[in-house]
Amino acid sequence: MLRRPFLERIEPYGTPENPLPEGVWPFTLPAVRHCDRIRFSNGVTFLAGENGSGKSTLLEAIAVRWGLNAEGGSRHTTFETARTHSVLDDHLRVHKNPLRPASDGWFLRAESFYNVASYEATLPG
Repeated sequence: MLRRPFLERIEPYGTPENPLPEGVWPFTLPAVRHCDRIRFSNGVTFLAGENGSGKSTLLEAIAVRWGLNAEGGSRHTTFETARTHSVLDDHLRVHKNPLRPASDGWFLRAESFYNVASYEATLPG
């Protein structure tokens, strides 16, 4: 039996002071432009789409909003080789499951796994 996910849903949002930008990346990506809400009701979620459709950008924004390093790793992974993540996380509401609080997490991205593994190898213990 799969338990309920840690993350219930995400929603892009804008405010009068910080409106959703129009016509600029990443807000032109199909995964972002056509998203008003994504609900996570199962233990596993698959994002499928063509290259360049915004899957990785969306996952990265969720990770940053969750408090994880944009380049990968846990909350305690604090290195940054370059600020490359988008501003999408500034316009994303992340609704966590109150019945499954998470004290930590891990964001694994193929593009930077070597950097994360190298950083983790330098830590004591």
